[in-house]
Amino acid sequence: MTTLAERVRARPHPTRETVLVGAGLLLIYVVWGSVYVAIRYVVQDVPPLLSIGVRYVVAGLLLASYVAARRGTRVLRTSRRALLGCVLLAVLLQVLTNGTTTWAEAAGVQAGPAALLSALAPIGIIMLRLGTGDRPRAVTWLGVVAGFAGLAVLLLGGRSVPGFPLWPSLLVVAAAGCWAVGSFLQPRLDLPVDTFVTAAFQLLVGGALLTLAGLLGGERTSLGFPGETWWVLGYLTLSSVVSYTTYVWLLAHAPISLVSTHAYVNPVVAVVLGWWWLGEPVTWPVVVGGAVVLVAVGLIMAERRRLPEEPPVA
Repeated sequence: MTTLAERVRARPHPTRETVLVGAGLLLIYVVWGSVYVAIRYVVQDVPPLLSIGVRYVVAGLLLASYVAARRGTRVLRTSRRALLGCVLLAVLLQVLTNGTTTWAEAAGVQAGPAALLSALAPIGIIMLRLGTGDRPRAVTWLGVVAGFAGLAVLLLGGRSVPGFPLWPSLLVVAAAGCWAVGSFLQPRLDLPVDTFVTAAFQLLVGGALLTLAGLLGGERTSLGFPGETWWVLGYLTLSSVVSYTTYVWLLAHAPISLVSTHAYVNPVVAVVLGWWWLGEPVTWPVVVGGAVVLVAVGLIMAERRRLPEEPPVA
């Protein structure tokens, strides 16, 4: 009869890759969930468009430098057609999605609600797939209906509690639609062969456009922000590089069904961190509407996980 110690030793030990996949998933869960909270913190002191624009430019330069250092500067050369594809994605993802969400948080949308509303993006992808003649399964349609029901609870119920100003909240929903369009188009565009080069160009172009929009919009450029705000800005900048590279690595080393779980973990992380760090109230629309939205996302992802998923650049 074997002892407990012998049975423990007989169990297969996790491989190095398994440990790295677990660590990568944890990083994506925490970082992408915390981005909404960090943005909400930063925009209390820093103009929204300039804050995201400048950090994207810096993140793009860091990522381009990393790629050039590892593979040589030749890898950054690309065709005009591929560069135009990067510009289109930058407008849809960096500017209209992340830039709009950042502006909406500055206008009063709290971090938890912003993350929950952004989680509705897979519904937009399903709607776009209909235009290609694709016919989703019944479970996906159930997810779409549940998603709209959750949206109704969040928006209509949220009008009576803090954190849901109507028009900025609707802008977050529109931003989720732009993310869906960008993700839908990305596999259909001519882009640089190297994924990291695509990301670097997107960050640089998107950051430049957002910075220009902030300056033209009259946002102040004073640098006299509190030290804590600078630290959070630095965190957001590094997260744009580290989380994306981690995500791409995960797609190559783990099943998409596992990696795609970030879609319904990130909003939960954002709600919890928003409550713990910023003191955002966890109101009944957040609990009820958020639960319905997450169920909807789970139903939709049950079918989408069979397909490649395009990563957002946060």
